[in-house]
Amino acid sequence: MPRSEAFRWAVNRAMSAAELTQTAQSAKEWQQVANWWQEAVKLMQAVPRSDANHAVALAKITEYQNNLTYAQNRSAAAADQPAATKNLWGIGSRRAMVLKLQGPPTEVDRYDSMCKEVLHYGKSRIELSNGMVTQYEDFDRKFKVSETEPPPSARSGSAWNLGSTKEDVFQIQGTPTRIVNYDYSDRETLYYGSSTVELTKQRVTGYSNEGGNLRVRVVPILSGNEGAGNVWTLDSSREEILRVQGTPTQVLLDNSACSETFYYGSSSINFKNGFVAGYDNLDRNLRVKTR
Repeated sequence: MPRSEAFRWAVNRAMSAAELTQTAQSAKEWQQVANWWQEAVKLMQAVPRSDANHAVALAKITEYQNNLTYAQNRSAAAADQPAATKNLWGIGSRRAMVLKLQGPPTEVDRYDSMCKEVLHYGKSRIELSNGMVTQYEDFDRKFKVSETEPPPSARSGSAWNLGSTKEDVFQIQGTPTRIVNYDYSDRETLYYGSSTVELTKQRVTGYSNEGGNLRVRVVPILSGNEGAGNVWTLDSSREEILRVQGTPTQVLLDNSACSETFYYGSSSINFKNGFVAGYDNLDRNLRVKTR
């Protein structure tokens, strides 16, 4: 670690901890706050005597240690009170969640042929594949990321969502009529009559509600800046389309083709690397407006 960067990194990490403190509810969120205060303390301790900020760093160490103790106590108190984790992103999180929590990136690189997108935040970076986080490098210590846990379950009341865990599906949907595991793959298919749920690494990545019996609700990740209209365009985000069209009858994810397809009956909307690539309005039920 470059000791010359220690003070700046400590301040950045402390800011993230202070921001999450304002909204933290779950034990996991409070534990993340504690982790960040602990890291901020270590970084302040690493500020060299030759640094102009050394005296400030010494004062901050005591302040941050007090904040660390507070966060640890809140984490312990919240352990027996389950709450949704809505203020952190992680490996597998959607692009919209990253933007909602981190704000707009300073630079974006897209490589559609490689199914890859890189969001830059100063010297830090987040890599996505098909609109989902695959890896990151938090050089500036600013990311609101859960380093040890997958993204929170997308379970919502009596319905499951894309990203929900296999356990959530079982609890809400009941015992499948059939399960198919694919050798040498992280994929699994749960059958409920003629309907199917596709899992990758124990989380829902797609489904087909052919039998109309799946208790699925795909909830868009909205930042609050979306329009209030009831139509979408080819420039609309994936989340805006979900807001306008509602839960698809089928979702098909094909990572090999960098493609995700939403079906609404016989109509479909295709996304490439998380962005609208085209649509087919066979049932005339897509609320699309072309320019």
